[in-house]
Amino acid sequence: MSAIATTPRPVVRALSADTRAALALAGAALLWSGNFIAGRALRHDIDPATLNLLRWTLCLLIFLPWVGPKAWRCRQIVLREWRLLCALGASGIAAFHSLVYLALASTTAVNALLMLSLTPAAILLGAALTGGRRPSTVQWAGTLLSLAGAGILVTRGSLAAVAGLAGLGPVAGDLWMLLAVLLWTVYSLLLRRRPVDLPADVALAASIVPALLLLLPAVMLAPTVGPLVLTPRMLGALVYIALFASLLGFLLWSYGVSTLGPERAGQFVHLMPLFGAALALLLLGESIVPVQWIGALCVLVGIALVNRQRNGLSKD
Repeated sequence: MSAIATTPRPVVRALSADTRAALALAGAALLWSGNFIAGRALRHDIDPATLNLLRWTLCLLIFLPWVGPKAWRCRQIVLREWRLLCALGASGIAAFHSLVYLALASTTAVNALLMLSLTPAAILLGAALTGGRRPSTVQWAGTLLSLAGAGILVTRGSLAAVAGLAGLGPVAGDLWMLLAVLLWTVYSLLLRRRPVDLPADVALAASIVPALLLLLPAVMLAPTVGPLVLTPRMLGALVYIALFASLLGFLLWSYGVSTLGPERAGQFVHLMPLFGAALALLLLGESIVPVQWIGALCVLVGIALVNRQRNGLSKD
């Protein structure tokens, strides 16, 4: 029995820190892919600000029994880093997700994912402009290759779909998603500033609090889509969003960013269209056209190029 119980540990230890971080980031992308589907499905039932408030309130209630004692022990660190925690809560929790849900009310999940695919390039550019690491030519090429692959996955390789998207011009939902991309870039770059003595789970819990305080007035001012009725369908979606897309997804993302850095970690956003296609195949019975396999390959090769060496992003 003891031999069986201890066999997984050497396997886990055998994985390098970069591999564990990559698996965590891929897991976050998978969990967040479902969030876009849930957010689009609930667009007629609840306004974006209220959905975001309920999401993170439920997340904090689930999280507190585990992280509360640890957060209390780290209270001096939390007080010391209150500016960073408020900035994380405002950008990545309160504003980003409210804008995503607002965008999904007037644009499709396809368009939203296409806009979100701009995030890795935005993070690379943001890091370079803020004195972070300078991407190499190969890594820019990898980012563009992943972006192209994400575009193929989202549009299913249809030139008519691309032309249709271009012909629509900028609609409100797409503009909201572009603003959301900017805020997620800010959030990912801020995560790099988390000090080593502030645990990631404590940082997440502490950043949720100011986010909720910001969301409360937004909910009071937001136009309602109708009376809020907590149906089993809505409750199920909220539990998924709060537990998996929020709590677990953010912890995985924070771990990956702290290990790989925001520039390399950002590339894993391109996995979301890939996972979205896979979820549609498994859950909705949709088919995957052959060109989407090419898009998936482009995404994976692009991510590999950006992450092929730790020192590929040079300081300067």
